[in-house]
Amino acid sequence: MVVTTCLGRVLDCDAARGLHAVVQPCAADRSATGPAVLLGPLATEADAEAVGVWLRAGMPDDGTLRIGLRVAPAPPYVSRPA
Repeated sequence: MVVTTCLGRVLDCDAARGLHAVVQPCAADRSATGPAVLLGPLATEADAEAVGVWLRAGMPDDGTLRIGLRVAPAPPYVSRPA
């Protein structure tokens, strides 16, 4: 896990609305295996728990992550799988 300040070109950060995160599936060697997913705003403990459940399930693209917790599709300059 990496912590950083706002990724201004990737996310429109507004701390008053909640926290944001960018997650990306990867292999054991940390090479990308799927597109980055932008999350947020995470405004409540329930939001954070929902994201944790989704991450532990392997980031399924099956609608289990509430729409409001997923930002629009990742921009093209975010890391992509090789």
